[in-house]
Amino acid sequence: MNASIKKIGNSKGIIIPSSILKVLQISESDQLDLRVENNQIVLSKITPYESMILEDVFTGYTGDYDPELIFTDDLGEEKW
Repeated sequence: MNASIKKIGNSKGIIIPSSILKVLQISESDQLDLRVENNQIVLSKITPYESMILEDVFTGYTGDYDPELIFTDDLGEEKW
């Protein structure tokens, strides 16, 4: 299927046919990840997630916990 680039305000864009959106289950309000891979534009639907508190994340965890364990490679790059 071919698509043409169209002027949309001060930007450019393409129209994604409704048949493709239906197959991929993408709705008007969905968020998409846009990236370039191997010189191609790749769009992926971002799957929303429900936020959880830390206690819920570790519900049922039976392993050992080391409270002194620190992952310094990501320290200071937390996303809120």
